[in-house]
Amino acid sequence: MTIVVFKLRNVKRESAERPRQCRYCEGETFQRWGQVKKRIKDMRVNSVKVYRYRCCHCRRTFRYYPEGITHADQSELLKQFATICWTLGLSHRGVSIMLSGLQISLAHISVWRDVQAEAGQRKKQTRKQSVRVLGLDDAYVLGWGEKQAVMVGWIWEMDR
Repeated sequence: MTIVVFKLRNVKRESAERPRQCRYCEGETFQRWGQVKKRIKDMRVNSVKVYRYRCCHCRRTFRYYPEGITHADQSELLKQFATICWTLGLSHRGVSIMLSGLQISLAHISVWRDVQAEAGQRKKQTRKQSVRVLGLDDAYVLGWGEKQAVMVGWIWEMDR
């Protein structure tokens, strides 16, 4: 029996560490400037605590999300799960209906968007990788009065 295990992204309710640098000026000193409870769509977590920080260098504020959460309403885990369900053969509407059975309201167009975004990320990741290919060919040729086995091998690199 074959068992397939998918390693999905982790979702945390609260960020334990502070940001390392400002997203605007790359400053490294911050002041916590408030917090908000953000409701998200996820299979395990209903809401997360998002902290707002103020950069002491440029005085701009920004949100720092916990692991697995972005500015979107869906968690990264739910996006990845919807993409896997679509990859396994469900339609966009089928994934939406299946998630509604888990009490998660997600439109089929959101599933489509998640699949497109994941495909774009995969394309970027695989574009720069090259693959080594080994080719082998064998034949029996007449040599020195009898048949001899000859094997030819070659290696080349292919860009994906």
